[in-house]
Amino acid sequence: MNRSWTLLVACCIASMLASGCAKSSSSDSGAAAQASGPVAGSNSSGDVKKGATIFAADCASCHGAAGAGGGIGPVLIGEKGRKDYSAALAWIKNPQPPMPKLFPATLSETDVEDVASYVESL
Repeated sequence: MNRSWTLLVACCIASMLASGCAKSSSSDSGAAAQASGPVAGSNSSGDVKKGATIFAADCASCHGAAGAGGGIGPVLIGEKGRKDYSAALAWIKNPQPPMPKLFPATLSETDVEDVASYVESL
């Protein structure tokens, strides 16, 4: 295993461990979207505000605050132009490496819907 891959795996593991700790906290990271409920004009059934909280705890370490990029993961701003809501759901449930698979062990079905709605709102 080359050094870059080892570092990437270590970062993903650290992120997942930190996410477990962050989920037990009830504080809001400030990355929460202002709107709550489904994304207007989409087939979304998730809650944007809840999705922002989950994103901050489980996704921001790789994708950056508010999906603006964080080094390992791509920028997610404007992702709805590349993936519609159903494609976002499918990707979060069954991502390609190096993105960790958090569903269903860490994220519930509702969590995935909320995160997908948040990502679609970026």
